[in-house]
Amino acid sequence: MVSLSLILCCLQTQAADDIALQFQHPPKGKPVSYFSVEIGGYDVTQFAHFSDTGVTVTVESDLEPGNYEAYVVAYYEDGEVETLTETMLSIAPKSHTQWSINSTLSTQYRVDEDDQADYSNSDHWQSNAAIDGALTYQNGNARVDARIQAIYDSMQQGHVPENQWQLADYQATLSHDGDQYSTGIQVGNNSVEQESLLFSGYQRRSINLFSKRHDDRFKASLFGAVSETTNSAGEDLFWTDEQQNQTVGGTLSFSPISNHPERLIIGASYVDGKGTSAGSGFTVIDSDTVYGGHSWGLSLDSIWMNRALWLHWESAASDFDSDGLEYGDDTLNDNASKFLVQLNSGEAMPTLGLDYWQLNLQRQRVGEYFYSIANLALPGDLISHQATFSGGAGSLSFNADLQQQETNESDRSDRATRKMDYRGLDLYYTPTVDTGQGVWSTLGAPSLNAYYHFTKNTQRDGDQLLSGMDIDNTQQEYSIGFTLSHDTWNWGLSYARVDVEDRSEAVMQNAVEIYTPLGDTTNHMTTFQLGWYPNSRFSITPQLQWNRYREKRNGNEQETLNAGFDTQIGLIPRKLTMNLNYFYGRFDNQYGNPVYLDSRQDTHTGNLQLSWKAIEAQSRKPGLDLFLKGSYGRQEDSINTSDYENWQILMGFSVYWSGNNEG
Repeated sequence: MVSLSLILCCLQTQAADDIALQFQHPPKGKPVSYFSVEIGGYDVTQFAHFSDTGVTVTVESDLEPGNYEAYVVAYYEDGEVETLTETMLSIAPKSHTQWSINSTLSTQYRVDEDDQADYSNSDHWQSNAAIDGALTYQNGNARVDARIQAIYDSMQQGHVPENQWQLADYQATLSHDGDQYSTGIQVGNNSVEQESLLFSGYQRRSINLFSKRHDDRFKASLFGAVSETTNSAGEDLFWTDEQQNQTVGGTLSFSPISNHPERLIIGASYVDGKGTSAGSGFTVIDSDTVYGGHSWGLSLDSIWMNRALWLHWESAASDFDSDGLEYGDDTLNDNASKFLVQLNSGEAMPTLGLDYWQLNLQRQRVGEYFYSIANLALPGDLISHQATFSGGAGSLSFNADLQQQETNESDRSDRATRKMDYRGLDLYYTPTVDTGQGVWSTLGAPSLNAYYHFTKNTQRDGDQLLSGMDIDNTQQEYSIGFTLSHDTWNWGLSYARVDVEDRSEAVMQNAVEIYTPLGDTTNHMTTFQLGWYPNSRFSITPQLQWNRYREKRNGNEQETLNAGFDTQIGLIPRKLTMNLNYFYGRFDNQYGNPVYLDSRQDTHTGNLQLSWKAIEAQSRKPGLDLFLKGSYGRQEDSINTSDYENWQILMGFSVYWSGNNEG
């Protein structure tokens, strides 16, 4: 809130706004010593004009939008004090517009190329462009918000559907902000904030109606969405006529206890749709198969002890066809549930010798045939238990995790039962040091991290033929790493190792081996990275990664080496810049069985670009860069199956413009 001592400044010359406060209780018919008027905790009596029915307060500058408590008090000569008016003053926003835009256009021409390379499908002229814009307009209680991110590529590289223009993100919102509620409509890319059994990271193009209280005691939304994700600039912008690509749904959350809304939060959700995207456990026929059904859920949340304790319960059910609407079974009913207890350090909880900590205990059960079209990645036929404990003390922070998962939750005799046990510990240590003194002035600020993860996977004895394999293995992961950061450089080194002990046995069916164990494996990974930027005109970031994977039973071994650097050099300050990168990759494949030929593949890639800043962007004026760039690539294979070499030289220009306005 802006101080009213500034808002009511009498030196302002702009037109004054009057605030009228009617008497709720007229003054008594006896002498008044004086009146006092208070708005938002500030005494504004000196700006008030009194009448028989109320008070008019003249302000010389606009109050910020919001709600203000207002009081008018009468002090009688006989000593009595009476509150004549006690009300909530609501100030609506004035007309306000804010916009911003960033845009780039790059056009290049291939002036030369490797004669041996095939560029028949690539035009000599290529163009790329991007637009990122946002707009907010508010007039009183009405508000319009819009955003857009559009991409243009003349070559249509990676565009689905194939089109030069792609609309990566856009949204338009029209809303009305009342005293207690905000209500509106959205079209474009919308996200469902709820993370639940029905919704997880759900974002689709849709039309969405919403309403919510400013204090979050009530939230509701209804939406109709395009089931499949798309970046099309011309189709399915927020809805589709194709019934097999439609999803509808809604979410509701409200707190019935007004004085302690966090004590009970009731949530409900529903989603119904069809689409071609397959989920976990689906029977996939082909890419055109349509799946679908409807799902619904109910949740209860309760927060206690100044947010130190959070209880969450959720139950959901579905009626879904996961093997294709035109195939197999009809829709099948199933359900899922989740329970979570979270404890946080604070005034109501002991510190346990730590600066902060958090404990989560969770149980989740998902039926074999439970699905939601808005959470297709949720694995079904699974019971999971999880406990996590995280915290920190001084420069040390940690996260400990215990998990147990078991499939075949309904204990069917025709289903294999698998079990996974996991435990892990992650440590982070970042001491506070003075990099301007002592040894740290040379080494830089240190940061260390380490982790240990253990996973055990088993399958119930006798289920090998049901699943077609045997599962009995443990996996141990170890890692340690550190970084040192200075004003002009940083570097880091990390090492990780993964050991898998495979105790599974071969599975035979009708005298035929249908499963062969892989055996024990070991994987070593080492990474080194360096960044050096001594001044604003030069920077270089070398990196090196080495990986070695070995299968102990058959002696097969794979070794990978990746090395390279990125550098930027300002040849002429603010005018001529050179960007150069080079990367080398080597892949060695060695077989324990001499029947197979060992192989080695070497890859070289490099890029060089010279950029001349012809016009520097200023204020709302566009900038112009001219560039000349070249690229080179070569791959060599020890058995000559995929050797190639190519290069090209291009020249072009980039125009970039950005602007914003607020008023």
